Amino acid sequence: MLMLHHISKSFHGQSVLRDITFRMSEGESILLLGANGAGKSTLIKIILRMLQQDHGEMEWSGTRPRIGYVPQSPSIMGNLTIRQFISYVLSLHGKRSQISTVLKDAGLDEKSKMLAENLSTGQMKRLLFRLAIAAKPKLLIMDEPTAGMDLEAKRLFRRQLSAIRADGIGILVTTHIPSEAEELTDRLLYLESGVIRVDRAIEDIRRLRQSISFRTDSKDEKLLFSLGYTLRDGVFQKLTDDADKELQLLIQRNIQLKQLEIKGETLKRYVEGLNRKGAGL
Repeated sequence: MLMLHHISKSFHGQSVLRDITFRMSEGESILLLGANGAGKSTLIKIILRMLQQDHGEMEWSGTRPRIGYVPQSPSIMGNLTIRQFISYVLSLHGKRSQISTVLKDAGLDEKSKMLAENLSTGQMKRLLFRLAIAAKPKLLIMDEPTAGMDLEAKRLFRRQLSAIRADGIGILVTTHIPSEAEELTDRLLYLESGVIRVDRAIEDIRRLRQSISFRTDSKDEKLLFSLGYTLRDGVFQKLTDDADKELQLLIQRNIQLKQLEIKGETLKRYVEGLNRKGAGL
């Protein structure tokens, strides 16, 4: 769907993006991460055509599709009611007939006469998401999409996102909460100082390391400590690169395993490791 070839951008002689190259397929969901100043916002603005790159090309398969955008800090015309704001945005896309649908899907049908500027952050994010979807985009870009949402709203948002992905809409998400984005995306692009340091499937990251946890008899404590396990609240835990080999070793040592759990590496831990390395720690 989208291919970026060697995109670079500088401001006042300071390089912000360098040789950015990646492909995004139809229906793919990508998580864009990086520390502040890594170039995330600049890259998004280039894709949205809000900025022009200095070097490189951006190529779409076929004609450039419609792009939906949910910003982190939306600006609202304060003198408009919610209904008027929805009507204005939809009119830009020739979709004014969907006003009632957007109000209902955003959970705001009973607040349509309230000024849009009085919406909470979570309510505004839900509204902008539904407006973006109503425009029938092929690519949806979201900056901190779940900011301000309560737990129930986040659950509903995840279900809605799964539904639009099934329709072939590509998604690009940037956030400071990777643990939430892990459920929304299937690929990580990690920027560091304007360069793509990591381009990897989320599932591959989960396979990098696994955590083993279980309960067992106290007589095995010394042996398990010698094997690198820690004990917390009666549960032995260890991170390993090869869970199958570790499990086989435990069985050979006749360790009685109770409530055994094997979990993949979390995106949060993986990103924290990248941040530590980037800081030279």
